[in-house]
Amino acid sequence: MARLQKNVIDYIKHGKASYSQIIQQIQKRWGRSVSKGLLSYYRGSRNGRTKQLCRGNVSQAEWDWLVGLYYADGCKFKDRYHYTVVFTLSIHEKEVIEKLSSILTTLGLRVGLYPRKNKRAVDVKTFSKDFFRNLPHKTEKYSPKLPLAYLAGLFDGDGFIKKYERGEKWVFTQARYPHLAQDVTEITKQYGNATLNIAHHQIVSRKTTYRVLLPKSIRKALLQSEFANYCLRCRFSGRAGRI
Repeated sequence: MARLQKNVIDYIKHGKASYSQIIQQIQKRWGRSVSKGLLSYYRGSRNGRTKQLCRGNVSQAEWDWLVGLYYADGCKFKDRYHYTVVFTLSIHEKEVIEKLSSILTTLGLRVGLYPRKNKRAVDVKTFSKDFFRNLPHKTEKYSPKLPLAYLAGLFDGDGFIKKYERGEKWVFTQARYPHLAQDVTEITKQYGNATLNIAHHQIVSRKTTYRVLLPKSIRKALLQSEFANYCLRCRFSGRAGRI
């Protein structure tokens, strides 16, 4: 079916009549049949599909953590009917999934959990135009008001914290957005010098990998800061491997 003409769309957006009356007028004036769902799409209501964002319901720490996790493990996209935000997490990251779901619900959003086919990961998905627009683009540098909360979100997404007999190992790895590795080094530079390694792969299809290794001085300082309260991997670092 051909797209609606601009004057029809304008009439849908600004018409003061009921949906039934608008449908009748469109049929009469332009000879087009439209559904109530299509009217909802153009009028921006999308009843049952989206929720208004209640940004003030969460703390600044929760929001910065959320953005950090989104930069590490999230994505957003839109099609004709939805503004979709998805976080893809391992099924073993139960604490991260629970915290994420709690924040999204507090924001007034409806949250859906969709297991991946391999059953090793789950998509935490929500549909919201407001949330979509409030989240920054992942290609852009984010300036958090609470950098340690943002750093905790990055680490809960793409970080690795594990205890060994000889000590601990903290590594942040990112392959697609190098500016995230730069964010980690910038936020932690007040505590010491992190090591940034860049791995160039011979296989063309594999992206360059950026790894940030945090030395003992930085780890010790972070454990004594608010970062320890924000970062779930830090709290459960005694477990083998990732959370």
